[in-house]
Amino acid sequence: MSKPSKEKAVCKTCQLMEPGIVRNGRNIFYCMHPEAKTECLAHRIITRSRESEIPTKTAPKWCPLNQKEG
Repeated sequence: MSKPSKEKAVCKTCQLMEPGIVRNGRNIFYCMHPEAKTECLAHRIITRSRESEIPTKTAPKWCPLNQKEG
């Protein structure tokens, strides 16, 4: 079992982040982590943006990579 790092996860560099494109030109960025599911969605939405790059600087509160064990 690996020890959790003290650095916070960043969605821009995360391998589990996947962009999706919607008809009206907005990009939706999804978290593909298996623990990030909700009751309604198979993959949780991180953010929506008109840009092709994710605008968030850090991961959201619910990010499973930032959850403390214990």
